[in-house]
Amino acid sequence: ADPSLEMGPDTEGEEVLLINARPYTLTGVSAEKGGLSQGFIDIKKNEDLQKAGVPPFRVMELDVLRYSADQNHDDWVSLAALIRENYHKYRGFVINNGKDNMVATATALSFMLENLGRPVIFTGSCIPPERLYTDLYRNLIVALLFASCSQINEVCILFEERLFRANRTIQISRSAISPFDSPHFPPLATMHGKMSIHRTFLRPYPHGQFRVMDNMRDVVLCLKLGPSMRRRVLLRSVELTEARAIVIIAYGGGNAPTRGGYMKEIVRKAVERDIAVCVCTQNLYGSVDLGTYAAGDQLLEVGAVSSRDMTIEAT
Repeated sequence: ADPSLEMGPDTEGEEVLLINARPYTLTGVSAEKGGLSQGFIDIKKNEDLQKAGVPPFRVMELDVLRYSADQNHDDWVSLAALIRENYHKYRGFVINNGKDNMVATATALSFMLENLGRPVIFTGSCIPPERLYTDLYRNLIVALLFASCSQINEVCILFEERLFRANRTIQISRSAISPFDSPHFPPLATMHGKMSIHRTFLRPYPHGQFRVMDNMRDVVLCLKLGPSMRRRVLLRSVELTEARAIVIIAYGGGNAPTRGGYMKEIVRKAVERDIAVCVCTQNLYGSVDLGTYAAGDQLLEVGAVSSRDMTIEAT
């Protein structure tokens, strides 16, 4: 038997659960317009997904389907709850999701699903499913294969034959067939001709009991710095926000304007309100080190913390 397809220690089922989280039809024609609509639930009828070697799977949909740009904390909780309800029934999970918010949703689940002993693979398509050359079915097949691997025990994003750790992934393109990358952590696996799993980078099987941490605070204020930012705007944002955490998306290694000392004032005001302040970078590559330059050290002095090489979504 292929060792990569061995059952997990506490798995009852041999199937993978394919969850659809986005509202669209496979034909591109909606029933409301008088056409013959084929919903995602009918995807098992696709010839490619019936070929020998495709892992057995079942299809399920969320009760409320949203475009990924509309997904929020409630949708994360719904996905996590569905996985919890079916955790011991399936050997892995594949989630068909829109690209726009895929990184945020997958990253959130990576923190919510504690002691995860299953692969949870997010994927989707760059080309609509009704197009002859759509990438949906290939992405789903590869995701199903990875979701059958007992060595993978975490939330991942799969596109164009590369499997990334979800909370290390960023979106680098809107339209490219490979829209995601992981600047600071290598792919966990690839499918270039054959399945190659890089075991050195995989998380070990957890010892604790699986549980869902769904009591996250969902109000976070993100402030992206720019040359035209005004002190009064930033200050009012901090004074009026209901957020319990602020992410400052700064320049370079965590640098912020030093003129007038207003950035120190803004961070100090936030800390006085018991709001956590974390600084990350606008750059795709490189780590945040607030102590390197005075422009970053000023924030460190008044209580900000560095995100190091974390993505904005993970921060």
